[in-house]
Amino acid sequence: MKIQLLHTADCHAWKESLSILEEALKTKGLAAKYEVILIDTEGQAKAYKFNGSPSILIDGIDVDPMARNVKSYSVSSCRPYFYHGKTYDYPPKEMIIEALTSK
Repeated sequence: MKIQLLHTADCHAWKESLSILEEALKTKGLAAKYEVILIDTEGQAKAYKFNGSPSILIDGIDVDPMARNVKSYSVSSCRPYFYHGKTYDYPPKEMIIEALTSK
């Protein structure tokens, strides 16, 4: 399993995303390694299918089901997450666990 946390330099929520990713992995009992990747060019944004910071990809698929239909990629910051009627600045732990479980 390949896990990547993508973020921009000015993203205020990427470190929180990293902590939550680590909690989700621990909850699932996974000792998976992950990469933290700074996205700072349009080329990188397109190559990683990056649609906002922070993003977590598992085997190249965004943990947010809503983001999987996005086809426009750019170096953008501070993307919102919507989960069970709440808004987040980062993917909530439960969303990450669901994505890990579906693998």
